Amino acid sequence: MRRNWYRAIVVSLALVAPLPAYAQPSGMDSFIGTLSIARGEVILTRCDLAASRYLLRDVPGAQVVARYRKDGRRASADVMGSYSKEGDRNVLTVAEFLDYQPGKSCHLSDALDALAFADAPSTKGTPADERAGGGHATPAVLVGHYYLMGVMETGSELLLRPDGQFDWALSYGALDQEAQGMWHVERDEVVLVASAPSAQKPLYSYLSTAPWDEETEDERRRYQRSAMEAAIRTRCPIFPEPFVSATPLTTADNAPAPSATILQKRAATALRAANAARTDAELLAARLMSDGPPIRAKPAALQVRQALSDWQNARALAIEAARAAGLPEPTLADPTLPAACTMPAADAAEGGTTRPSPGVAIRIFDPASDRPARNLPVTLHFANGTKEKLVTGRSGFAFAPRGATTKAVSVTVHTEAPISGDMTITFAPLQHGIVRIGFDRQQLMARPFDTLRLRIAGTALFIEGAKGRYERQL
Repeated sequence: MRRNWYRAIVVSLALVAPLPAYAQPSGMDSFIGTLSIARGEVILTRCDLAASRYLLRDVPGAQVVARYRKDGRRASADVMGSYSKEGDRNVLTVAEFLDYQPGKSCHLSDALDALAFADAPSTKGTPADERAGGGHATPAVLVGHYYLMGVMETGSELLLRPDGQFDWALSYGALDQEAQGMWHVERDEVVLVASAPSAQKPLYSYLSTAPWDEETEDERRRYQRSAMEAAIRTRCPIFPEPFVSATPLTTADNAPAPSATILQKRAATALRAANAARTDAELLAARLMSDGPPIRAKPAALQVRQALSDWQNARALAIEAARAAGLPEPTLADPTLPAACTMPAADAAEGGTTRPSPGVAIRIFDPASDRPARNLPVTLHFANGTKEKLVTGRSGFAFAPRGATTKAVSVTVHTEAPISGDMTITFAPLQHGIVRIGFDRQQLMARPFDTLRLRIAGTALFIEGAKGRYERQL
């Protein structure tokens, strides 16, 4: 049963910025939220102000969603998938889960459920002089820095200032929440009244322009390579799950150590198996991706994924067997895949050169927390009237295509929820460099509460009906 003390709390919020998903050029996007099972379906409840819900399905041949369905525990994750609409339902076709954290959530209701405790000690009925340590509490007595105690995996702080202002913060799993406002005392309670963010402050604002540097160059390479790889995985769903590892070769404790001849034979057998696994993976991938009429039935994507996984395992076993036999580590090249499935070389984003090549980058972030605005659609405008539609990446960067011969002069930021509209920010004409745009994260966040009442019990503050307590640190 939910307690009155948090009924007014808004349940959902954005972790980095509650900004709408916007499809990357590859069709894949990042959706951060909490995973759960509802009526046998895997649901992602997104960490945005609307707590948007998505039905999750695997891309053909993948098992990411299927494996989670077997586990079923609530978890937070950064889901990489492509969006579609089926009637009135939002659907994500999932390629992989990033930053998967079982048992975690990014929603405040789950944090509050973790705090809720039916048998928590209540201060109701306790004489006021016992709760207030001998008399009614006064603001001067209560001023100080408090920490939440007695609640595992949940951190919360409360700062009561002498001027009547407070700062409150809570961290639970993937959830980070904060509030500021004014506090006062009513009889035996400290009352926190959260203030709304100032609407007078612009949502987005120009901060500065900085020269191109190595850090930005590295970020651009990651941005472009990630886009390339996502596009390849979308059109070629054959790649196995990451972190595939072989079972090490072991010998029973009471068995005699194998002879050098046996170890060498094992190494030769493992090497032949690895080469055979590579050939099998190459043939299956070629048949699957062939455009012409197949001589035999095409394999399923899952079959190719398994063949590539078997190859990775066989290669690891071959290397382990060679080491056990005291032989040089074999050189085993990766399978040769069809062009549509070939991942770019490490320097592909550079067109063959590793030297920095300055361009124009837009970085959008919250200056107060340094948190980036991810998956935010922007339009970069150039002096000759052309424009380029971009999307900010995981670090809040968006990069103009290389080779632009005219200077960038402005950027239009597009938002949909909770504040709809476009905002254009102009800056000095720029051929090379980084334009830093700040956004007011507070305006895009829901307040965790309007009013929160804490009962005074000696030197501690209790949320009625909850386990844990706020204790002042002297």
